This record gives sequence, C-alpha cells and structure tokens, in this order.
Amino acid sequence: MSPAVGTPKETEAGKRPPRLLRGMPWLVWRQHRTALVACLVLAASACVYMLWERAAAVDYLAGGRAGATDGEFRMAFQNTAYASAFQNGSWMMSMLPVVAGVFLGAPLIAGDLERGTLKLVTTQSMTRRRWLATKTGVAVLVTLVCSVVLSAAFSYWWRAVHGVTFADWTESGDFDTTGPTPVALSLLYLAVGIALGVAVRRVVPAMVLAFGFGFAMNLVWDRIRLLPFTPRQITNPVEQGQPAVPAGGARFDNWTVDAQGKLHGFGACANEHTPAQCRADKGIVAERLEYFAHDQMSGMQWTWAGILLAAALVIAGFTVWWIRRRPL
Repeated sequence: MSPAVGTPKETEAGKRPPRLLRGMPWLVWRQHRTALVACLVLAASACVYMLWERAAAVDYLAGGRAGATDGEFRMAFQNTAYASAFQNGSWMMSMLPVVAGVFLGAPLIAGDLERGTLKLVTTQSMTRRRWLATKTGVAVLVTLVCSVVLSAAFSYWWRAVHGVTFADWTESGDFDTTGPTPVALSLLYLAVGIALGVAVRRVVPAMVLAFGFGFAMNLVWDRIRLLPFTPRQITNPVEQGQPAVPAGGARFDNWTVDAQGKLHGFGACANEHTPAQCRADKGIVAERLEYFAHDQMSGMQWTWAGILLAAALVIAGFTVWWIRRRPL
C-alpha cells in the first residue's frame, strides 16, 4: 500500500523553508528590502575596504622614516595613495548620516502614506502604534548596525594614521567620523527623515527636505561643535614667542596678554614698524595658546553623542504623537 499523501499543512511546511522574520517585521523587510540590503552590503564592503587600506598604510609606516624628519615624513605620506584612500574613507563616513536620513528615513513612512498602504495595514488588526514601532525599529536596527560597524572600522584606521597627518581633528572631520559621533548623527538624521516623511506624506519631497536638513545641519554643526567645551591654555612670555600646540592637540585660538591679564588679539602690534615698542606701550607681556588636547576628544564626542541621541528621541516622540492624531 502506497504511503499516505501528507496533509496540506505538512506539504506546505515542507515546501517553505522557515523564515527568520514573520508578521509585521517580515512585511517591513519586504517593503524596504532594496534599501535595507543596499545599506548592509555597502556597509560590509566599506568595512572591508577600510581594513584593507589600514593594513596597507600600517605596512608603509612600519617601513621607517629613512632618516626623514617628522615634517618630511608627514609630507611624504600625504603624497601617497594611502593618504588619498584615508580621505576617501573620511568622505564615506561623512555621508553616512545623509544616507540614513535621505534614503532610509524619508521614504520609510512617507511611502505608506503616499500609497495608502497604512489604511490597508490598519484594517488587518494592526494598530498604528505597532505599525510605527515595527517600521522604525527595523530602520533603527539597520542604521545602528551599519553605523557602529563602520565607525569601529574607520576609528581603527584613524588611530593608525592620524599621527602622520596634518589634520586638525576639531575641523578636519575626524571628530565627526570616529567614535560615537557618526552613530549618533546617523540616528538623528534618520529620525529627522522619518519626521519629514510624516509631515509631507510624499517620498520625493521628503527626501529633498532631508537632504536640505543635512546641508543646513553641516553649517550649524561647524559653529556649535566646540561651544560646550573649555579649551586648555599654555602661556609663554612674549620673548619666547607663540606656544607650540602639544602633540595630538588641536589649536582653538591665540591671544596676547598684558600685565593686568587683559586679552588682546593675536595680531596686536604685528603690523607696526616697531612691534616690540608697540607691545611695551600696550603692556603686552605674554602670548597665550588655547587648544583642545587629544585626551579631550573622546569625552567631547560622547557628550555630543548624548545630546544628539536626546534630540533624536525628542523628534521620534513628536513623530509618534503627530501620526497617531492625524487622519490617514
């Protein structure tokens, strides 16, 4: 007697491999799989590139200076392909938050609102809260994974080569592309992109606005990045000249100081025919350097990471409040 034919349930189960995602998470993945897979693949490829170039740069640096001074060796390194590769990596990291906001955040909710998908979803025993939590949760998870891995790889690369570059880490982008800063910026841009999508309810306008936010944020960010922090100071007698920036430090400002402790501009008396007499007349007795030491960098980054994450949470909370009260 031939074996009994399996039940439809067993046959169906035998044909379909088990899925990692089910229900709403699976639907979100299906909706946005192109963007999500692209983000994951690009992040993995960029990490491989960074680790490969770091190894090549370390091999070059291990070759020795061959009698060159520090300045000559730094100049020689700047003229190599290793320095160009590092600049490429820095550019990729600077674009990470923009990609999160424009290509992942902006279309996430705007697409459902534009196509009317949300109306269909909420008729299938799915609340807005659960729909929104699942959509944003998947996007946050992918953004977090990609940004953390990329930041770790690039920071590992940066620590190997920053000693032979001329870059000021407060201005060159190193502050924004290493440590926790790119992770926090990516999550902020993602939150803003989602909020803009909810506000305008159209994918393309939301993406344009998210890109505009990134441009405006860069302008503001350059002005406020150092404001919450206090630089360290080195003061030299005026006869000894301007103090040198300690190794790994970043120059913030220079002043001249009179005997009463009053600050004058660094260029005071510089254009006079007799600078020494001018300084004597003004009572200038010292030159002051204000700088940020290398050991301050990590604390400054974590401080800003906390501020940016708090801003992202506020925006996310407002988005949830807004979408739960607006008609579909």
